[in-house]
Amino acid sequence: MNAIQQYKNFDENTKSRFLCRLINQMKIIAFLCVLIALSSATEAIDLFNTLPKTDFGRTILQTVQMELSNGSAVDSVVDSLNEILNSAEQEKGAIQANLRNRQAQCQTRQDDAQSVIDRANAKRADDERKLPLINEELISKQEQALVKDSEEQRNNDKLALITATREQQKQEYQERRNELTNYVAALGEAKSIVSGLGSVSFLQVNSNEHYLKFKEAHPTPRGYGIMVELLLKASAQAKTPEQVERLVATIQGLVDSIYELQKQELLVDDAREVEFIRQREIILLANQTLAASVAELKAQVLHLQQDIVEVTNDVNTNKQIAAIKTKELNDWVKTCSDEEKNLRAIFDSRVGQVETVNQILIIFNSGLSQELRKSIAEIQLN
Repeated sequence: MNAIQQYKNFDENTKSRFLCRLINQMKIIAFLCVLIALSSATEAIDLFNTLPKTDFGRTILQTVQMELSNGSAVDSVVDSLNEILNSAEQEKGAIQANLRNRQAQCQTRQDDAQSVIDRANAKRADDERKLPLINEELISKQEQALVKDSEEQRNNDKLALITATREQQKQEYQERRNELTNYVAALGEAKSIVSGLGSVSFLQVNSNEHYLKFKEAHPTPRGYGIMVELLLKASAQAKTPEQVERLVATIQGLVDSIYELQKQELLVDDAREVEFIRQREIILLANQTLAASVAELKAQVLHLQQDIVEVTNDVNTNKQIAAIKTKELNDWVKTCSDEEKNLRAIFDSRVGQVETVNQILIIFNSGLSQELRKSIAEIQLN
């Protein structure tokens, strides 16, 4: 059942009360409409009063006032406002595009700088990890070289010792050989004297002189020298042919014995020489090997020292690169942040301008009262 049918079914009193309520509601609605209209008009005036505060607002106000003062229709004002709106929209779009492009450029620059920083830090970390290992290897090579040097020096000391010993042996052997040769010569001369022709008295005189010469040359004989001395002394005392014959035989036997001794001592000395040469060659060969090893180790030491210098330089270089690029990155971040802030401020300004124009367009499209026209005309630009 609708409201009209309900109303028809009411009695007179009820109809009267219903009409009173309906009239009161209509008054309230009318009052609200008036309030809304007044509120809208007030808001519109407030909006126009804010326009002189900005250059853009003064441009809009000046355009509106000029159009209205020339008696232009609302549509003409709307067209002018739409032109301003389109210009503001284009500027807003251009600023937004510029902002996006600049953000992309800044991000690229920052990414490039960060990439360089990451590579430099990674290379520096790798070099810093290598340095202790290279130092450890360097110390090991240096210690090995010192050990080889010490071993070579010990071999040189040993070589000097066996060389000195061999020289001493040669000297002693030569002295012994000279001594035995002198003994043989003395015995040979004594044999010649004893075996010579002449009287016994002449033999004794010559033998005695020969004995005295031997004693002068060998005042303290030893070994075979004592036997030679005794035979020379006996030759000076020989008196009969039988004694001479026995003496000559004894002298010859002693000479033969000395010859045999010289042969044996020569063999011994030759064996010593062979052994000396063998030991010397072993030492020299060992030293050649050691010298080659030491040379190789020292070359490796030099190479490792150069590696340390180069790696250390790389560490410092990459540290500087990272520091420079970090500063560059921070500068880019600050610059881009400032630029973005400025562009966003300009963009927000254009957004505000667009909203302002749209609000004014709404006012004009909703109808412009004479009171509002008068208020707009009275607003001062300065």
